[in-house]
Amino acid sequence: MSRELWIKAGSLLATDPKASIKCPECDEADLEVCDTKAGDDHVERHMRCPKCGAYNALYKSIAE
Repeated sequence: MSRELWIKAGSLLATDPKASIKCPECDEADLEVCDTKAGDDHVERHMRCPKCGAYNALYKSIAE
């Protein structure tokens, strides 16, 4: 189940990095989001829970 929740969170945060999304692991805190450059036309969007430390990332085209 957790994997599906991460996919849903990633889909929402891919379009709106400022959206308030609860952690898919603990459901107690909103995920913190940070982008890092990944080549000339992509970013990695890092999603981390400040409460439990759960982490995931997605690779996203800058053009999207």
